[in-house]
This record gives sequence, structure tokens and C-alpha cells, in this order.
Amino acid sequence: MKGRILLFALIVLLGCSAGHNEKPKAVPESFEIGESVHVCGCPMMCCNSISRSPNGRCTCNVPLKQGTISRIQGGIVYVKVSGREKPVFIKNR
Repeated sequence: MKGRILLFALIVLLGCSAGHNEKPKAVPESFEIGESVHVCGCPMMCCNSISRSPNGRCTCNVPLKQGTISRIQGGIVYVKVSGREKPVFIKNR
């Protein structure tokens, strides 16, 4: 049982390690409030994948989900996906 838990934790940690130190893929000025975009569908904030195209997967290999940009503050674009607001960091942290 402990082995399964360790394996699960390792998969989650390795899968969500990408995306934190990558170069930004877009600039905040190119997005508008109310615009439909596609972002990473994973429940954690492990990557900053954002696209206008519905096809593809994010850097942690999860299918993109459609959402709507609800607000833009500084280098963060907030996208409403499945009833919750997901922040997407556009500029490097």
C-alpha cells in the first residue's frame, strides 16, 4: 500500500514540475476580457498553458479545457473554467 502511495505522489510531482521556469508563451496585452481561450485542464496550478486553439495538450500532458477570460491583473490572466477561476501567469515569476 505504501508503495502505491509513493508511486502516485512521484507521478503527481514529476508531472507538475514543468512550466514554472519556462519563457512566457504570450503577453497579457494580447488577451481581452470575455475572450474564449483554452487552458490546462489539470486541477493544480502546475503549468501556464494557454491557447486560442482547442486542439492540443498542456506541458503536463493534460487536454486543454475551454474557458473565458474573466480579468487581467499585472502578468496574470484569470480564466473561468468549469465554474472556477484559474490564474495563468503570463510573465515569469
